[in-house]
Amino acid sequence: MLQGDEIRRSLSASWGLFMGRAESMQGFDLSLSGFWRSFLVIVLLVPPFLIAIVAERKLILANPEFPHAEFNDAIYLVSQSIGFGLDWVILPVLLAFLARPLNLGQAYVPFIVARNWTTLIAVIPYTVPALLYAVGIISASAMLLLSFVAMLIVIRYRYMVARIALDATVGLAIGIVMLDFLISLVIGTAITRLTGF
Repeated sequence: MLQGDEIRRSLSASWGLFMGRAESMQGFDLSLSGFWRSFLVIVLLVPPFLIAIVAERKLILANPEFPHAEFNDAIYLVSQSIGFGLDWVILPVLLAFLARPLNLGQAYVPFIVARNWTTLIAVIPYTVPALLYAVGIISASAMLLLSFVAMLIVIRYRYMVARIALDATVGLAIGIVMLDFLISLVIGTAITRLTGF
């Protein structure tokens, strides 16, 4: 289990990376044990995930052209949860195979640890507008606009993490960020096509 001290240190390190401070990597547990424990961060991501799907459900049902009778809450929750899990593990698995060809062997564990922990910071720009929309404080259009701004912020953040944790070139860091983004896009598109929402 994740301990409070590790969570605090890792959040502090994650914020340091957001600010572009390379020395913040020292705040993470970069051991093999720390690598595996970093995947437990997904437990801390459950509340923002639930806020996001509540907001998305509201957005779907607000569409007058959507056949409300066809919406199934159980299928929606299960499908989104599967997508959430896949999005969490596919990039690390894919990079495990690409690490040697890309000459990232020594940097793989630090990068995945940083990637996992920094997700706690990366979800904040998405969660705030989703929560405001879910409780009726802002409109759907405002949420979508803020979500687009959030995406730009997170892409920049992911780029900083890749540059620092991998000690990567600009081109490689951009490539890693694009790969992560495309994985999320493919998973989301596949789930939408399978479920209809």
